[in-house]
Amino acid sequence: MLRYEMTMVYHLLRQLCGKQSPFEPDWRVIDSVARASKDISYKKPKFKRYLDEYREKGLYCSRGRELTPKRKAYYESIRKHKSEEYIRINRRIIKARPREGETGEELLEEVKNIIKTKE
Repeated sequence: MLRYEMTMVYHLLRQLCGKQSPFEPDWRVIDSVARASKDISYKKPKFKRYLDEYREKGLYCSRGRELTPKRKAYYESIRKHKSEEYIRINRRIIKARPREGETGEELLEEVKNIIKTKE
């Protein structure tokens, strides 16, 4: 769910816990980052249910699902919509807070590239 429906949260978690092998951040870290992101998916019962299951059982797959073309298109549409919404809402903030040696435009392009990247 994180990777496809909460793209920015997933990317932040990868940056925070990227050196872990396998990638299995603590459930409290996931909860904190997701809550701070203010992504609407955080309030969904589905997310709460998945997080509770992850807290209890850790990383596992009780029933694997094949990523069909239809399911892939669905997740891509969610990712695209949320990415565009994130950029729209945070455009001024991103442009106003450049990192050292970067302009706001470069930082905005970096955020767009992060969103486009498929891991």
